Amino acid sequence: MDKDSEKVILLCGVFNDSYKPLTRAAFWKLYHQNNDSVDEVFNSGDKTVEELKKRSGSLAFALEKLYERGFRIVTFLDDEYPKRLKARLGDMCPPILYTCGNSELRNKKTVGYVGARNIEDCDVKFTQERVKENIADGFGIVTGGAKGIDDIALKSALSNDGFAILFLPDNISIKVREPIIHQNILDGKLLVYSHVSPFATKSRNSFVAAAMERNKYIYAMSNATVVVHADYNKGGTWAGATEALKHKWGYVYTWDNKKYIGNQKLIERNAVPLSDDGQRISNEKDDCNSDQELSGKQLSLFDYFNNDRKVMQG
Repeated sequence: MDKDSEKVILLCGVFNDSYKPLTRAAFWKLYHQNNDSVDEVFNSGDKTVEELKKRSGSLAFALEKLYERGFRIVTFLDDEYPKRLKARLGDMCPPILYTCGNSELRNKKTVGYVGARNIEDCDVKFTQERVKENIADGFGIVTGGAKGIDDIALKSALSNDGFAILFLPDNISIKVREPIIHQNILDGKLLVYSHVSPFATKSRNSFVAAAMERNKYIYAMSNATVVVHADYNKGGTWAGATEALKHKWGYVYTWDNKKYIGNQKLIERNAVPLSDDGQRISNEKDDCNSDQELSGKQLSLFDYFNNDRKVMQG
């Protein structure tokens, strides 16, 4: 870890101390005010920065504790930081991430899966079939680690000898205790991220806010994201999907299930509809479309964003 990365962690990291670190927005504001230079931020004389400099002892202790538990902190300056996140989100990406697992997975091609926690049998079947085909096509899976669609997608990927990236809205040290998570980390098939520190104090309000924040990271990390089941105009799935469509964070697909009003409303907002067997359905409103006719094997629709090379391969 270089000196600038240590400075970013010192300013933005949450440790077991009494200091209040810079928020994401506050850090990026200072960073741009100081010529996009971490060193200039550190020596800017800013009152909050000067106060945070005093916590160097806390930094050393926190890093030691994290490393002992198999966790790492990566900053936006590090090679280990996912490139797609920076390329797509800009100042909305977190300056630091807490992580464990196989970091080589971070820039591989992936499909995100999001959806309701309360799911029906048809949701399970659709997700399992699509994930199996994604894995066969060489894609990994990105999910948020929640119950419902997230959990089904994760287990489907791993059971089909694929890989997955988890973006958690909570303390990663809790999730990695689960046997399936722990074993697949050891097997190199799983990479876990969180923008929330393992040292953070949890509350209901902070968890909800972190979950909403985390949603954008799933879309930004994925070459495409499939919305399996969204409730109309409520809940994190709806909010995350509409935000991703608004900002064009990759390709957003949704199951064209006529029973799900939320899915139909997302299609009206330019989400690309998928048939029951995973084929892309023509959508005149899809402003990412080309005239290319897609047919053939299941989910050949993901060939559709191959011209997204710069972000996809970055």
